[in-house]
Amino acid sequence: MGASAKDKSHPEAPPVQLARLASKVKGLYTALLTAFDDGGRVDTDRIAKLVRFQASKGADGIFPCGSTGLGPMLTVEERKSVAGAVLEASRKRVPVVVQVGAADTTSAVDLARHAEDAGAYAVASLTPYYYRPGDRAVAKHFEALSEAVEIPVLAYNIPQFTGNNLQAKTVAELAKRGIISGLKDSSRDFLHLMELVDSVPGDFPVMNGTEEYGLFAIYSGASGLVSGGASAIPELFKSMLTAVRRGDHAAALAEQNHVRAFKGLVRQNQISAYYEILRERGMDCGSPRRPLLPLDRGETKRIIDGMKALGLL
Repeated sequence: MGASAKDKSHPEAPPVQLARLASKVKGLYTALLTAFDDGGRVDTDRIAKLVRFQASKGADGIFPCGSTGLGPMLTVEERKSVAGAVLEASRKRVPVVVQVGAADTTSAVDLARHAEDAGAYAVASLTPYYYRPGDRAVAKHFEALSEAVEIPVLAYNIPQFTGNNLQAKTVAELAKRGIISGLKDSSRDFLHLMELVDSVPGDFPVMNGTEEYGLFAIYSGASGLVSGGASAIPELFKSMLTAVRRGDHAAALAEQNHVRAFKGLVRQNQISAYYEILRERGMDCGSPRRPLLPLDRGETKRIIDGMKALGLL
C-alpha cells in the first residue's frame, strides 16, 4: 500500500533510510522525452520502447515528466500514464525518479502518491512555478510532498522556468530536517551548483542538469547528470561518465567537448531536435506537443549531418 493510505499502521520511512536510498541516485539519469502517437496522444508503447533503449545503452536511471518530457504541458492523468509506462518498462532494469512538480502543491502530491504506488524509486519536484511564492511557501510545498510519500523526495531547481531559485541555505535546512533527500540543479549557474554541493552532507546526491559543464560538475562533487540529450544519444553521455569512473581524464574531457559540440548543434530547438534524432535512429516517438513545432527538413538535415561529422551517428 502506498502513501495515499498513510495512517498509524503505516509509519513514515525514517530520514536516515530515505537518505540511504537517495544516495544511490547517481550516474547518468535520462530526462526522458515523452513519446506521442500520430494524433498527438501519449503513446505508452513507444515510451516503453524508449525506456528499453535507454537501459540497453547504459543509462543508470530514468527521469520522466521533466522539462525534456514536457511535464508541464501534460495533464495530471497523462503524467500518470507516462509514469506508469516508464515504471512498467523499467522494472528490474533501472531505477526511476518521477518528476511530479506542478504549479500547485495538490497536483504534485497527487502525482507523487501515484508514482510511489506505481513503484518509483523516488520523486523529484520542481518548485511551484508562475506565481513565485517565496522561500517559505516553497519549503511548505516540499514538506507536503515529504509527508505524502515514503520514498525519497528530491528538489528540482530550474529557476529560469519556475522563477524560484533554491538557495543553498534553504536546501541545507530542508536536507537537515529530512524533508528532501536529494537535488537536481538545472540553474545553469556553476558557482551556484558548487554552493549547493557545499551546503549538504556528502551522501546527499546533487544531480547536475546542465550538460555543457557536466564533467566539471562531477569533479566538483555532483553525483551525476540528468540529461535531456541522453534521450536522443545516451551513449555520448554514458561514455563521458564511464571515462570519469575509470580515471581517464583526457577521454572524459574529449567526451565533454563532444557534448558541448552536440548541444551547440541543437541549441535553438533542443527538444524538437531530439525527436528527429531518435527518428533517424529508428525510434519514432512522434512529434513534440504544441506550441513546440517539429523541425523542418533543412534543420533536421543540418543537425543529422553535424552529428555524423562529429562521429556521433
